[in-house]
Amino acid sequence: MTGFFTNRASMKNLLLALSCLFLTQCNSIQVTPVSSGTSIQKVHIVRNDKVHMSGMLPEIEKQIQAMGYSTEIVSAPPAGNAHYLTFSANWRWDMAMYLSYFKATLHEGPSIIGTCEYDTGAGYDLGKFGHTDEKIRPVLLQLFGKPVPKVKKTPQSTSLR
Repeated sequence: MTGFFTNRASMKNLLLALSCLFLTQCNSIQVTPVSSGTSIQKVHIVRNDKVHMSGMLPEIEKQIQAMGYSTEIVSAPPAGNAHYLTFSANWRWDMAMYLSYFKATLHEGPSIIGTCEYDTGAGYDLGKFGHTDEKIRPVLLQLFGKPVPKVKKTPQSTSLR
């Protein structure tokens, strides 16, 4: 064989590097937070009947309430300049169900005042697995301009018992 791959070792190294790149795809998080001067007392959460995971709406409500806001679930955006949140979410199957996409938009009346998006993208990143609350909490905190706590990883024991 002539050309770039003159021996098996360089071919194996290239395949190993490409495999590592493919297997370590990262989750994408994009947030445009509300401006720091925005005063929010209550957030109306607009029900999205196209999201078929029954626990999603209660989880969003729980996360927003944990930040100190009162909430109300509504069928349509409220009139006037009330604050309301619209959202969409998708799940995928890869040996288990996982949240593959989440987007929330915060409105003040007809104006969009903040957005957040979580997307696992393609690849085999094992970080995509986990509880929905762990995936949406950081993006909702950022959306509302709250600090995101650092996750402290505890070392795992390597001993076998």
